[in-house]
This record gives sequence, structure tokens and C-alpha cells, in this order.
Amino acid sequence: MTDSQGMARAPVFEFDYIADPGLLADCHDRYWELKETAPPVFWTNAHGGHWICNTGSSVQHVVRHPEIFSSRFLSIPPNPDQPRMIPESLDPPEHRRYRQLLRPFFESKAIAPLEARVTEWTEELLGKVAATGECEFVSAVASRLPVAVFMELFGFPMEKFDEFRKLVVDFFSSRASIEQRQAYAFQIMAHLGQLIQDRTAEPRDDMISKIIASDFEGRKLDFDELMSIGFLMFLAGLDTVTNAMSFGMRHLAHDEKLRQRVIDDPAAIPNMVEELLRRYAFVATPRYIVQDTELEGAQLKAGDCILAPLPLVGWDEALTEDPKTVSVERQFYRHAAFGSGIHTCLGLHLARMELIVFYRAWFARIGHFRQIEKGDETCRGGSVMALEHLHLAWG
Repeated sequence: MTDSQGMARAPVFEFDYIADPGLLADCHDRYWELKETAPPVFWTNAHGGHWICNTGSSVQHVVRHPEIFSSRFLSIPPNPDQPRMIPESLDPPEHRRYRQLLRPFFESKAIAPLEARVTEWTEELLGKVAATGECEFVSAVASRLPVAVFMELFGFPMEKFDEFRKLVVDFFSSRASIEQRQAYAFQIMAHLGQLIQDRTAEPRDDMISKIIASDFEGRKLDFDELMSIGFLMFLAGLDTVTNAMSFGMRHLAHDEKLRQRVIDDPAAIPNMVEELLRRYAFVATPRYIVQDTELEGAQLKAGDCILAPLPLVGWDEALTEDPKTVSVERQFYRHAAFGSGIHTCLGLHLARMELIVFYRAWFARIGHFRQIEKGDETCRGGSVMALEHLHLAWG
């Protein structure tokens, strides 16, 4: 592959991060196969052509050097019409101003009071499925808990729960066209806009009211800034925990020893959460290259795009011994499931809490379980990978 100046792109290894058949069958198996067979950094001609990191070290270099690898475009190929998402789509120094404003809302002490409510939601959801002996886990549990938690935290009226959940599922569906996804984005924006107007007129004790009232460098955030922040939180808050929970439960369905370990010793659940995040991270972060640079022997040009699959950090043998094995006996859990560098996920404390509360409730109420038919779950590719189905049974 060459560009208009005749600069060769090499090495070339063809891979479609959205529609590769192996990826859609099992995204983690396919990325592990790439790790063992493809060059450390390679060019693919898919989606207009872009680079892909294929080592933990190259992924960490990309996400930790925003001065070279910009977040200006969060899709491959770049979409100049994408909704602006503050602070995710900003680079330094602009990024830091907004992150500093939002960080206090997501610190561990700020979200700690939510644990009792998260526990209530979890128990309610499990109460609906426990007696049935089986469920399609993604639709019955994994996609519902984060929606409930986010809506209550952010300030959306709970009577819109089913409408919101359908919006999230449809927006992230791999079968949605660009035009359909754009339409879903407009619907999300309409809900956000109404909520911001309502809370500006009549503040309540919820996160959006507090953000509206915040002092930002001597002024209030304007409507466009509030919409941008809200859109990012909507997408990040509703999909991330769903995916972590689904991949984690698929592993546990086939790991009787680990299930028994946490049934016998629930204190091991926080370590299990970290280890499952390490082994089954699911984000592949797009970046836009703003200056010529060299990465693991590949010559990258300004204007190129690069994909940084975050699972590779947790799979790096230099950071984790025997990374393919899931173990709660490790001394350290090194991974980038929540990102790394300046764009590390603001909501990581809340996500961890939701996962820990869920697993505690599941193993206390249901205990052992199994996957009804391995291989029927199907994966979603793209920059945020997911399980689309997971049929579980117990009892």
C-alpha cells in the first residue's frame, strides 16, 4: 500500500477489525491469533487503510502519547461529522480542563454511596431470572443493570428505562447501518437535550444537575458542552459494564474451579473481577496520527489512523506470567481494560463496583451455572467488542 507521495506502508497484514469472520466468532481468540501470527505493528487495507498495534508495548505507547496519536477522530475511517464527546475526543491541553471538572463526580468516595442502590437493582434483576433456571444473560441481566444505574445516577426518569435500553442495544448493534446509528444518536441527543433543559430550570440531586451548576473556569458550561459530555457518558456508562459482565460470565460458565473458589471465598471476587478484565478487555481504541513517527519498526505517517487493541496490554508476557490463564492468585493485575494514560476511563470505580456487587449477588443466589451451547453467542466487532448473546442455565 502506498500513499499519494509513494510512501510504502509495510508490513501489510489484512484484517478487518469490524467484520473479520474469526472476530465475529470469538473476538478474543481472533486477537490472540493475530498476536501470535501478525507483525508487531502492521498495515491493513480495510476501511480505507490503517495501522494496527499488535503488542502490549505498542498499544501503551499509542495511548500514552496524545501529542503524536490524537483522539481527534474516534473512528476508522475518520468521521469528521461524529458527535463531539468531551473529554474523550479532546487532546491536551484542552482535555485536562474538562477532565479536572468531571473527575470529582467519579472518584471512589463520590460513588461509594451508590453501592446500596446498585445492590438493590442487582437483586431485583436476579430475582426475575433465578427461578427460571436459565436466561439469555445479555438481554436479561447484563444490558439492564448498567442502564438502571446510569439513569438513576445521571438523572433520567426511570419510567423511560425500556426505551433507553432499546436505544442502547440498537445503537451498538453490529447490524445497524451508519445512517441508522446516526438516527439513534439523534434520539439520544433529544433525550439529553430535554433532560438538560429540565434540570437547568429545576435542579435536583443528580449528576447532571451538579454538572450544570459547576464552575468551569469562572463560568458555567454552555448547552453544547453539556450535550457533548452527556453523550459520552450515555455511551460509556451503558455499554462498558454490559460487555465486561458478559465476557466474564462466559468464561466462568466453563471454569468450574474458579466458580467454586469464589463460592467458597467471596472475598476473592474483587481479584476475579480484575483478572477477568485483564483477560477479556474489549476496547480497540482508534487514534489519528498527527506527526510522522516510528513504532516497532513501522514508519507511520501523519494523517494515518491506528487501532490500539487494549486486550494486548493484559496479554503481554512481560507484564503477566502465563497471560492466557485466568487466575485469582496473581500478585498484580496489569491491564488496560479501562484505558491507559490521560484517557483512562473516568467511570472505572463505578464499573468495578457494579461488577463486584453483581458477582457477589449471583454466586450467593445462583451459584454454579453453565453455558447451554458454546459457540452460539456471536461477537460484535469494532472499537467496542461485545457478546451479542449468552444463554446460561443453572440448577
